Amino acid sequence: MYIDILILSQLMHSPKHGYEIKKNVAFLLGKSNTINNNYLYPTLKRFEEMGAITKQLELQENRPNRHIYSITEMGKEIFHSLLNEFPPEYARNQDEIFNRLAFFDLLEPETREQVITGRLRFIEENLTHLDGLVHSLEDNRFLPMSPIMHEYSRLQMQAEQGFFLKLKERFLHKK
Repeated sequence: MYIDILILSQLMHSPKHGYEIKKNVAFLLGKSNTINNNYLYPTLKRFEEMGAITKQLELQENRPNRHIYSITEMGKEIFHSLLNEFPPEYARNQDEIFNRLAFFDLLEPETREQVITGRLRFIEENLTHLDGLVHSLEDNRFLPMSPIMHEYSRLQMQAEQGFFLKLKERFLHKK
C-alpha cells in the first residue's frame, strides 16, 4: 500500500506524467527499489476509475503524446485515508514505517500513536528474540560471524528504539 501512497503523493502539489511519477517514486524508494510500469499504470488506471485522479492527453511535437495525471479532491481524501490506515502488521514492515514517517506531519494523532507504539512493540519483540539467540552464539563453529551479526542487529534495533522513544516523547506525551 505504501507505493499507492507514494504515487498519490506525487500529484498532491502538481500534475505529472507517468514517467515523472515513476522517476520520483524510484528516487524516494532508493536505488534498490523501483516501481515498474506493470504496477504504475494499472494503479493509475485504478485511481482514475475511482475518481481519485484525472488524465489528460498532452500533445507533443516530434515526440509521442503523453498523459498528464492530476489528483482530484476525492484523490486527496483517498491519499489521507490510505496514509492513516495502519493495521498492526504494518508496524513490522520497514517500508510502511518509513512511508508514515515521511508524511508524519499529515498523520492523524491516533495513527501517529499506532505507528510509534506498534513499531516499539515490534522492536521489543526483536530484541527479546535476539536475547534468546545468545546461547547459540557460544558454539560458532558453523556460523563464525554470528556474534558480529548479533551485535550489529542488536545495535540497529537499539538505535531504532531510541529514535521511536524520542518520537513517543515528542508527540504522544503532549496530549
